[in-house]
This record gives sequence, C-alpha cells and structure tokens, in this order.
Amino acid sequence: MTEPARTDWPAVFLAVGAGVAAAFQVGKAPIALPFIRAEMGLDLAAASWVLSVLALLGATAGGAMGSVVTRLGARRLLPVGLGLLAIASLLGSLSPDLAGLLASRALEGAGFMLVVISAPALITLLTRPDGRQMAFGLWGSFMPFGVAVSMMAAPGLPLIGWRGLWQAMAVLLAVYAMVIQWRMPRPNVPAATASDHVLRDIATTVKTPGPLLLAAAFIPYSAAYAALTGFLPTLLIERMGVSPGVAGMMAAAVAGSNIIGNLASGPALRFGLTRPTIMAAASAVIAATCLGIFLPGTPAPLAYGLFLVFAATGGLLPGCILGGASIYAPERRLVPVTLGLLMQGSNLGQLLGPVVVGAAVAAWGWPAASLVLVPATLIGVGLALALRRIPHKS
Repeated sequence: MTEPARTDWPAVFLAVGAGVAAAFQVGKAPIALPFIRAEMGLDLAAASWVLSVLALLGATAGGAMGSVVTRLGARRLLPVGLGLLAIASLLGSLSPDLAGLLASRALEGAGFMLVVISAPALITLLTRPDGRQMAFGLWGSFMPFGVAVSMMAAPGLPLIGWRGLWQAMAVLLAVYAMVIQWRMPRPNVPAATASDHVLRDIATTVKTPGPLLLAAAFIPYSAAYAALTGFLPTLLIERMGVSPGVAGMMAAAVAGSNIIGNLASGPALRFGLTRPTIMAAASAVIAATCLGIFLPGTPAPLAYGLFLVFAATGGLLPGCILGGASIYAPERRLVPVTLGLLMQGSNLGQLLGPVVVGAAVAAWGWPAASLVLVPATLIGVGLALALRRIPHKS
C-alpha cells in the first residue's frame, strides 16, 4: 500500500481528541478516590483497584485486541470504543458497591483499549513518514492532557459528587463518538491475505524482538506513572494538608507537565538523538525522582517539584515507544497488533503499579513506594539500551 499524498492533520487532531476523551476516564478516578473511599469505607489497598482495574483487559489481551482492530478496521472500531466507554461510565455512576464499580471500570478498560489501539493505527494510515513522528508526539500527549483536564474537575466534586462526574463523562464520550462517526475520514488500509489469521498475526509480532522490547519498556514507566499520579491527590492531602480541590489542581499540573516530554520526543529524535538513548536517559531520571520523592526527609515542596520533573522527563517515553510501532512492526499491516502489544505492556504497568505500591504503602508507609518503583524503572534503563541492537525500518 502506498503512503498518503499528504498528512491529514485535522484527522490526526480528531484521533488525538478521541484519546484525550478516553484518558478522562483515567484521570477521573484519582480525584474521585477520596470521595469513593469515604462513601464505601475503603482502605487504600482496596481503593487502589478503582485505579488499576481499568487496565485489566489491556494487560491480558492487548495483542489480541490489536489483531481484532486489524481485521475489523480502526476507523470502524474507534467510535465503538468511545461508545463502550460512555455506557460503562454511566453504569459505574449507578453502581451500589465496590464490586459493581470495579465491573464497570473493567468494561471501561475494553472501550479504552479499542480507542488507544484504533486511534494511533489511524494516525499511521493518515500520515506521511516525514510527519509521523510529530503526529505520534502529539498522540503521546493524549494521556497526560486528558488526565490533567479531568483532574481540573476536582473543585466541583463536592457539588456534583463522583457519580455526577461519571455521568458527565458518559455524555461527553457519547457526543465525541458521534463526531468521530461523522467526521473521521476513511483511509486506505493494507489488504489482508488468505494466510492472515488472528493467532498468526500475534505470533508474528511477538516473535519480533523490537515490539517485545518496546512493550516491556512501557511496563515500568506506566507502573510508575499510574502509581504516582493515581495516589498524588491522596499524598498531597496527607503530607501537605491541602484541600481535595487544591490537591486535584496540583495533580493536574503534574499530569500536564508530562505533555512537555511528549511533545519534545519528536524534536529530540529529529535532532539526532536515538530512540534508545532518549528512553534510557528518561528512565534513569524517573528512577532518581522516585527515590527522592519518597525519602522520609524530603520536604513536601521539594517532593512536589520532583513530581513535576518526573512527569516532564517521563513524557519522552510514550512518544518514543508508540512512535516506534510503525518502524519495529514486522509488517505495516501489523502496526495495530504491534500497538496492541505496546498497550498491553502499558496496561500491565498501569494494573500493577497502583496495586503493588498501594499494598506496600498500606503496610510500611509512603517511603516503601520507592522500594518498588526505583528497581522497576532501572530495569527500564536496561530494556531501552537493549533496543539499540535491534534492526528497524527507517
């Protein structure tokens, strides 16, 4: 299949907007967690599942969902994913207990995965090589931007409650699904062959070392990001004594600073830095900040500053990893499967990070978080350096 005649930037922004709308469902949970805990009487370990269960399906079936997107089409499944998110958010607002809320969050996870595989697959089809890395730098910002914007709803939570926030999100998602259905162009897609099969697609992708290393490198970053941003409002309330509304805005600033790194990944690559070098350096800075944040003697203002450094530097990783899908995929037709595998790594990190850190903090206090996060992010340095030996398309 030939490349498009030009990069369709309006369609790229429309796809990024779909990711932002999906990321709202990630960001709404941290600011609502204190209210959910108060209503349902949950400790931190139990409440951490409200953050993590969204990633359950993606952590176990990301590659398979990528193959489904390959077969049914990213353009067809993107509005379906947004619609599923809307239904799940509405059901969550009606949940009488933690079990019902977790079930709705798991359903949100299915819609989330359809969106975050379909949207970048469309971006690959709608861009030319000279604009693709910049487009994926923009795509890499969907998570922090969506999380930051949704966290800005924190001051309104005492008025509408967490259930009102869930319902507002359902309306927004439903509207955006209709916008995608009406306005997203239908790009040409690589033709399938008679030998194509779901399991064969997955096996071909998994046997290719580049996608595997990229997916593995996503795990420690996503674990650290999900744990730190997920528990940040609670940490700010407990360590700095701020109100829930102020904590939400401070957490939004941290999430927003992640966009700096996302947008910088494209220029850094064009400047001549290699993808593995950027990933390794960013992972090393993340490890250092995770150590400093949770040291018992770190003053609260300095810890918050380290949160900002962590987020800004860490933002380089999603742009580099997701932008690598099109050059490390075994075939261009298998870019959605590669993206699914990458998101499987991301979701595995999002699933494990809050749960493991939440259990460690509940047992031994906040300093125990660094015992989990620092070794994990140092493993990310090694994985990034290993990527240097893997051949790829230019």
